[in-house]
Amino acid sequence: MQLLELEFENFKSFKGHVTVPFGPGFTCITGPNGSGKSNITDAILFILGSRSTKLLRARRLNQLIFGYQEGKKSRSTATHCRVSMVFDNSDRFLSIESDRVRFTKGVRMRGGKPATYYRLNGDTSSAGEFEALFSRAGLYATGYNIIQQGDVMQTSLMSGTERRRKLEDVAGITAYDQRLRKTRSAREHIGADLTLLDERMREAQRLLRQLEREKRDAERLEAILQQLQENELQRKWRRVLDLEAELESRRGLIVRHEKELEELVGELEERQTTIGVFEDDYKKVEDEIFDAGGDRARELQEQLDKARVEQALAQSNSESAGARLVELEASRRQLGDARKAAAAELKELRDALDEARAGAGELEAQVTTAASELARLEASAADGSQEISGQRDTLDALRQAAGELEMQRHRLEGEREQLERQLQLAREQLERSEQLLKAAREDSADADFQLQDLELGRKSAADNLRKVTAKHGKLVSELVLAADRLERSESELREAALALAAEEAATRARDEIGGYARAVQSVLAARDTGELDGIVGTIAELGQVDEEHALALEVAAGARMQSVIVRDDSVAAEAIAFLKQRKLGRARFLPLNRLRRYRPGANALLLVKQSGAVNFAQELVRFDPRYADAFGNVFGDTVIMRSLNEARSYLGKGRMVTLAGELLEAGGAMVGGSPPRSGIHFGTGTRDNLDELVVRLGSAEAHKLEASAAVLELREELAEVAQAKAALESECSTTQTRVTDFDEQATKSADGLLQAQQSFETRQGALTALEGELDEREAALAELQITITDHAGSVEQAATALQELTGGVAAERLAQLQSALGQQRESLSEARASVARFEAAEEPAAGEEQRLASELEQNLAEQKEQQTLRRDERETARKLARKVKALKAEEDTKFRELKELRDRRDQLRDELAEACTTLAQREEFGRGRRHATDELKIEVATREPKLVEARQRLPEKAEQPPKVGGSEQLEGQRETLEGQRGRLGNVNMLSLEHYRQEEERLARIREDRKQLRREVRRLEALEAKISARKLERFSEVYKHINENFQSTFTELTGGGKAWLELEKPETIFDGGVSIKARMPRKRLFPVEALSGGEKSLVSMAFIFAIQRYDPSPFYLLDEPDQNLDGVNTEHIGRAIALQSAVAQFLVVSLHHAALREAAHVIGVFMADDGVSHLHQIHDVDSFIASLPTEEVAA
Repeated sequence: MQLLELEFENFKSFKGHVTVPFGPGFTCITGPNGSGKSNITDAILFILGSRSTKLLRARRLNQLIFGYQEGKKSRSTATHCRVSMVFDNSDRFLSIESDRVRFTKGVRMRGGKPATYYRLNGDTSSAGEFEALFSRAGLYATGYNIIQQGDVMQTSLMSGTERRRKLEDVAGITAYDQRLRKTRSAREHIGADLTLLDERMREAQRLLRQLEREKRDAERLEAILQQLQENELQRKWRRVLDLEAELESRRGLIVRHEKELEELVGELEERQTTIGVFEDDYKKVEDEIFDAGGDRARELQEQLDKARVEQALAQSNSESAGARLVELEASRRQLGDARKAAAAELKELRDALDEARAGAGELEAQVTTAASELARLEASAADGSQEISGQRDTLDALRQAAGELEMQRHRLEGEREQLERQLQLAREQLERSEQLLKAAREDSADADFQLQDLELGRKSAADNLRKVTAKHGKLVSELVLAADRLERSESELREAALALAAEEAATRARDEIGGYARAVQSVLAARDTGELDGIVGTIAELGQVDEEHALALEVAAGARMQSVIVRDDSVAAEAIAFLKQRKLGRARFLPLNRLRRYRPGANALLLVKQSGAVNFAQELVRFDPRYADAFGNVFGDTVIMRSLNEARSYLGKGRMVTLAGELLEAGGAMVGGSPPRSGIHFGTGTRDNLDELVVRLGSAEAHKLEASAAVLELREELAEVAQAKAALESECSTTQTRVTDFDEQATKSADGLLQAQQSFETRQGALTALEGELDEREAALAELQITITDHAGSVEQAATALQELTGGVAAERLAQLQSALGQQRESLSEARASVARFEAAEEPAAGEEQRLASELEQNLAEQKEQQTLRRDERETARKLARKVKALKAEEDTKFRELKELRDRRDQLRDELAEACTTLAQREEFGRGRRHATDELKIEVATREPKLVEARQRLPEKAEQPPKVGGSEQLEGQRETLEGQRGRLGNVNMLSLEHYRQEEERLARIREDRKQLRREVRRLEALEAKISARKLERFSEVYKHINENFQSTFTELTGGGKAWLELEKPETIFDGGVSIKARMPRKRLFPVEALSGGEKSLVSMAFIFAIQRYDPSPFYLLDEPDQNLDGVNTEHIGRAIALQSAVAQFLVVSLHHAALREAAHVIGVFMADDGVSHLHQIHDVDSFIASLPTEEVAA
């Protein structure tokens, strides 16, 4: 490696571009003082990297630029300077793949300030790269290869310690010292750091314990947020997949619907033709039914009804006759038994009468005998007295009258008994008459009732027939009108459905597909069906908001918009059990009886008063005041803010939501990005149109269904009315026949009732007469009894008087006879009374027997009559049965014909109705399919951009998860996570970062402690190693340089001796290095005792010794012979010449000896304008000769 040339441009005293060529070996640079020789040295120092402008003999970098003066603005003033060194690198001493290497360094003025730049072979480089390359080449701005003015003498004046340090620099152990100092310093610092780290570790551990709980909550929240983020990504994928599936499904449905519509056109034409055939057939069958059910059918029905009525009457008469025969037979048996009993009783009476008459005859004979005897005695007694005779006559007359009265009494008693029996019989007959009369009246009333009922039925049937006929005509008109209404309703339904489809499509274009969770939907459905009672509704249903605040309030409520307000906690429990039983998921319920009254907190009250705050979220929602606590539970202390920038000023002071939808949690978390999309919204004015269309569609569907139902109902009713009309016509005819028959029966019943009434009245009169006669007999008998009693007293008085008159034995005999006669007369009276009773009983008994015989004859006669009647009625019933059978057979034939026709008509009607219904359904199906196809096309058109939007919402290069859950599952997961997040409350997320930082800090502290301890051990080992290496290196260098110094000094002085000596050989680095020198022919002196020239020689020898030990590519010596005499200058020159054989020397010198020893000489001169110039001097002797005498002498 060789320095080929040095180039200047505007460097110090050199103006413009200047090239200084350097040849191999010894190059000497000479020139007058102040000519600029040392500027060449400065240029080399500048490019080698001197960082001090003092070494360059300049205060600032801009003073290196030729002619530059601060504040002076002149066009001729240079604004930059540069220096280039060119080396021969053919031996690749420099690690650069180039034979020539150019190092360029310059200074450029920019904005009045100097700026340094570097280039290597024309390419931009840096000071670091220059320093690295020069260091590897052994070139240093402050190294021993560059000796500036005064350095030679300074070397000899060094102290021993400085000289030792110089040797240390040469040996490179200065770096060891530095490393040792750094190592020791580092070890001390490490000890201090260890103490500090111990304190920091304890502090970190204490702080970690404090942050542990907050960290756990934060980690849970972070995990939940991560899961929510994954859930959000899954929901985005689900949204994409659902949209793709929906689009694919809808496109498939559109193709299928269009194909079905094409097939439906032909089907409808066929069905129209079929309906026309059905209508023609139906009309023909109706005509046949009308013909078959005409006059003959009605006549046949009338005859059949009349025959049935006559048959029923005959059967009834036959049955009545049979029942009467049974009654008559029972009565006959009773009458026979009664007649037998009456005959036996009559016989007994007649026998008793005969016996009583015989006893009475005997008694009469005895009485006659006794009376004769008594009369004889009385007559004997009366012979003597007229008075006794008179008494006897009187007594006889009284006795005769008493006997007559007694006979009369007995006769009256017999008559009374007979009358009592007649009265009892009359009463029994009257009771039977009353029963017969009652039965006759009931039969008459029943006949009248049936007749009235039939008459009412006839009138009702006639009225119904008139009404049905009128209704039939009315139904025909209504059917026409209903068909028109149905057509209009279908048209309205189509228009409403298309309008609703368009509006729904527009709405779905604004809103994502979404909605309530399955659990909430199930609860609301159960509420609507009445399965669950007490469900009020969701927060979203019950709240109304302005469009301006809708997004913010929906974000503020979040998943709680699905909260269900219920009447009380029992309803909530019932709803939860309902969800559990059906496994429908979970829902959040707000029981009105358990909610706490909402009151804003102090922080929220302060926050809402700040600038940028709109209001509390709850205050911006319109709802029923009864639900205030529920909305307070949902929104809490959330404050709506105008913008994110305004809200950030109060971050951490409360829960805030901006109008743009950003959420700022009270714990410091911020949630934002693209506006959230949800299928659940509060009610706003923009949805009114959709609601109106839904109402309109519902109304149209209701009208259509009503009209369709009315048409079907009218058709069915018309068929029923037609059938009822025919039935009523037949019923009217039958009823008229039955009215006539029952009218005759009612007349017969009235006649029977009249006869029964007359019989009853006759028997009642007879009973009254008998009762009167019996009363007369009773009165006569009472009077007669009184008379008899009076006569009996008179007789007894007369007898007594007679006895008194007679007196004596005769009187006693007379009294005896009278007593016996009285007894006999009494017995006779009793016998006569018995005869009279028997006689009185005989006549009624005979009359009763005759009556019974007469009634038995009447009974037998009536039985014959009833038998004849029953036989005749039975025959009549059989004839009528045959007639009815024949009529029934004919009717059945007609009925079968009519039934077949009616069945055919009903079948045709059903088929026609079914065909019409099917046609209407298929037409409705076609309209529905066209509507559905249009709606599907609209949905496809609206979903395609939504699919693009949904895909754009996915993160870039996001891969589809292997498994994407369902919407309900993901929504339920999100609700669960949101619930877990809500239960965590306010979480200090900074604590997680603080914990992590503290944990990392603690780990770093522990790791640093380990490293520091390892470093302490390493430094201790290194210190020992460095110290040993330093000693070893220094000893080696010291030995070689001492040897070089001795030989070099001998060469320079021509026989002198000098050497280096350690001041403290045992502890080298505690002492210095001294120089011992002895000049030729002189004694040994320390270097401090030598002359200036001798010191320079010692210094030069020392420098050469160092250079010989560690050679450099080139050496720069600035006036090293400055203080030497001519002889020593020559020694120095020769020494340099000898050294130049192995190295390149650049020497600045004014001595001729150096010029003569140099292989190349360059002269430097300064012109009058202050610009330095270079000249290559080839003839040194001529050059020296040309110098002025003073300079030559010098």
